[in-house]
Amino acid sequence: MDHDDRDAVRDEGHDPDHPSVAIALDQVKRTLNLYRHLAWTFTASDLDGRAIPR
Repeated sequence: MDHDDRDAVRDEGHDPDHPSVAIALDQVKRTLNLYRHLAWTFTASDLDGRAIPR
């Protein structure tokens, strides 16, 4: 976690050194990693004005 991340955690009222913060950040990173392919799945030309499928 860099300096800006630590400041953001403190701004939210949490201790950046608390173990639950590290666990929560790891969960977020794992979840984002699982869905990283979705950012490249659809482009504006792929959708042709249609809604994104769910």
